[in-house]
Amino acid sequence: MTDATVETPPSDDEPARSRPGTTSSPSESGLMNDELFGVFGDRERLDASRPATEFDRVVAGETVTIGLRGSEGRHRERSHVYEGPDGCCVVWGELFPPESTDIDASEWVYERFAAVGTDAFDELNGAYLVAVEHDGTAAIAPDLLRSVECYVTDRDGYRAFGTDPVGVARLVEDPSIDDRALNQFVHFGVSFENRTLLERLRRVPFDAALGERSTTELERFVYRPRDGSQADHAADLAERLERAVARRDGDGASAGALASAGYDSRLLLATVSDIDVSYTLGTPTAPEVRVAREVATQYGVDHELLPVTDRYLDADPDVVRYTGGIRESLHIHHRGNRDALTPSKMYHGLFLDTVLRDHYVPSRTIDAVGHSLPIGGLESDPDPVDHYRTRLGFWGDGAPLAGGDDWDGTVDELFEESVTTAIQSYGQRCDSTLNAMAMLGIQLTPALPFRTQIADNHVESLIAADAEILDWHLSTPPEHRNGETFQRALGLIDDDILRHRPPDRPHESYMLNQIEGFLRRTLPGVDAPGTPWPDRDEIYAAAGMDGRLFPDSPDVHRLPPRIKLRINDALVWLECATGTDHDPESLFSLD
Repeated sequence: MTDATVETPPSDDEPARSRPGTTSSPSESGLMNDELFGVFGDRERLDASRPATEFDRVVAGETVTIGLRGSEGRHRERSHVYEGPDGCCVVWGELFPPESTDIDASEWVYERFAAVGTDAFDELNGAYLVAVEHDGTAAIAPDLLRSVECYVTDRDGYRAFGTDPVGVARLVEDPSIDDRALNQFVHFGVSFENRTLLERLRRVPFDAALGERSTTELERFVYRPRDGSQADHAADLAERLERAVARRDGDGASAGALASAGYDSRLLLATVSDIDVSYTLGTPTAPEVRVAREVATQYGVDHELLPVTDRYLDADPDVVRYTGGIRESLHIHHRGNRDALTPSKMYHGLFLDTVLRDHYVPSRTIDAVGHSLPIGGLESDPDPVDHYRTRLGFWGDGAPLAGGDDWDGTVDELFEESVTTAIQSYGQRCDSTLNAMAMLGIQLTPALPFRTQIADNHVESLIAADAEILDWHLSTPPEHRNGETFQRALGLIDDDILRHRPPDRPHESYMLNQIEGFLRRTLPGVDAPGTPWPDRDEIYAAAGMDGRLFPDSPDVHRLPPRIKLRINDALVWLECATGTDHDPESLFSLD
């Protein structure tokens, strides 16, 4: 066993200073390492849209043509192609056909699409984007989580789509900025609906299939809770988790895991056989790092510490491009340590808390000495807008910053409209406000650049996207989707999995954990559990980020650090996507 601190000085391809026009600029292509790009049309139309030299392989059907580009190892393992006399299919990502078939994933999808049309997408399992055509009819569909985003633009006469927004944005005929999305991005940290920072660049909607001229809404993500009085939800979840891991484990390749002291990391270390090393971001003495190291030792896995330096806030274009113009780059949690992640295959537990513990569903609380104390159970009449203010990176009062927006209300009113409109759009998919709130969290979360960056640089598995796990989420009543059920399920998988308790959950009892956490936060002289994440404001000030990011924009300096980082994200991404340099004053009202 080792416990090494990985020192990673800035590399030539990851400079720390990166405002457009300063010492760094987008990479030569501005594109991700791996990409699926396509057009509804023939090979000639694809060639007219993008240079043929940008693709390693082209798959041409009658109504859709697709170019594939990527590093050889990941490209081969994470893409499957079928070409037949009546059509074709490309599976981009991780897809598991039924165990009863022995044909390739892409051929299986093609055959099911030929038989039942878009209903075939109900049968898929994994984290993927599928592009399939049969007999002149084509459809593009992401997985149930929309974990692989697909960006779309409509040009005169045809539609283009792809996994890399920069590659699709090159075809946007009028790259006007979407000020509504820009305001959401800067103030909330995420763009709602299917927006990006460009008006004519959109995303395939959640649980939908893209066609040549229209979009078909699917019915895969619909809440149908079972009767919770008799079901053993923990036992059911444990069995599903073990099957989900088994589907992704055992190929013999050496792998790493991004691990914390939480439940999701323990699941990986306890069940995945090919993990050799785990990585935790933090300082050597942090409780989160200490427990993560102890859990790694428990399961015979090496542990490496990813140090927190001012490079945690690196805003290099090769980092910011992973925001996709939809989510702040702050969520690349291993930031500043990219070169330290040496395994070709990487695991992480992203989205498991969102899906299994309902991070976006409010618990009942009582007010005590100026603080809210959770008391167990769920709110019977929740306020989605109020709850999401505390769950998203909401920041800012007063008028929106983006000066061109026709919105004439306050930032708070824009937030209320964004959340309310999203929840109202779910219609019959949700049987309660609680499930609608859970769905909104799931709809927003897959945009995290953390996962996009990992998947673009490593062979990556997303366990939370497993169809069985998502079916558990959709069929289990919200009062049973919580940490206690998840904890019991983990205990059924390994009764010693919680030998080393998470720092913020020292007791098995949910109520005792809440009481102790409350007392630590309120009593003088008592250390609080704290957060595992670095103090961004402190790093921002110590690194002199104002001078590095906004040397010629003093009006920006008065804003909170998180807002400034989002502004920089927007400026850098827009330059990557459009080739046009913007300064803060041209986009924002800074008076």
